[in-house]
Amino acid sequence: MDVVSDEDLFKQVQNGRKEAVELIVKRYYKDIFRYIYIKLNDYYTSQDLCQEVFCKVYKRRDTYSSEYPFKPWLYKIAYHCIIDYTRSSQYKKQQKVVPIDTKIKEKKNTIDHALFHNNINDFIEGLNQGQKEVIKLRFCNELSIEDIAQITGSNINTVKSRLYQGIKHIKNKLETGGEVDEAKKNKRNF
Repeated sequence: MDVVSDEDLFKQVQNGRKEAVELIVKRYYKDIFRYIYIKLNDYYTSQDLCQEVFCKVYKRRDTYSSEYPFKPWLYKIAYHCIIDYTRSSQYKKQQKVVPIDTKIKEKKNTIDHALFHNNINDFIEGLNQGQKEVIKLRFCNELSIEDIAQITGSNINTVKSRLYQGIKHIKNKLETGGEVDEAKKNKRNF
């Protein structure tokens, strides 16, 4: 059985085939959720935004052109959903007051995922926002440099530079023994 390309599958979505929508969601839900979760570190909000992304994909299905790859187009919609959310008053209020037991509950629900990504967050601490974004897209979402450039709206050379600088920072942190300080290790074991 041949696997249908994303672009061909999305053509079916554009032609009104409901089963194709379900296949797109099945194919990309976990990846988009992970991308959002890495950015927000909030399980429930990530679920909500993930659903919003797929709703927007469906609403904007007529704006997609199959001459471009589908995956970067999808991630760009997710990227803009995250930006819109972080600019919202809801997000700003949430950042001011966060009940401690909510954070504990989220950690229990996503323990493996959270431990892995908190470790990455320890390593990328000290990078600028652009470098963090590129490192996470490249290594957590396994996207190509070209895809990252399309998603972030950056030049390919800018993405390469941010990736290089980010990797250099992480290597330096590892070589100097600054991988994870004890306070953060203890916090994760909580």
